[in-house]
Amino acid sequence: MTRRRTGIITTAVMAAAIAFGSQPGLADDGYSDAKLESFASAVLAVNAIVEKWQPQIQAAASDEQAQTMAGEANDEMRAAVDGTEGITVEEYQEIAQAAQADPELMGRLDAIMGEKLND
Repeated sequence: MTRRRTGIITTAVMAAAIAFGSQPGLADDGYSDAKLESFASAVLAVNAIVEKWQPQIQAAASDEQAQTMAGEANDEMRAAVDGTEGITVEEYQEIAQAAQADPELMGRLDAIMGEKLND
């Protein structure tokens, strides 16, 4: 189960980088449990969108069609994060990037994801 949770978080980190662009230098590892709970909720929403769109994008008839679908997926991911209580798109991106560089933060997120997936 830990591998699945870490995979979901990794997917979210990659999706954040793709969908929301990069904003280096924002990392702050003093995130509250409430903020990380919100992040985890957003991760689940983003992951569902990635799982929905990925096969369609991979099966696209052309690069242009794949780019169009990827744009729609990115819009949906942004809306999903925007619609998650307690976190902004910028905070989501910041936490996703910080988790890549901070094993302790990744561990905290892994524990929170474990709780959410077991609910």
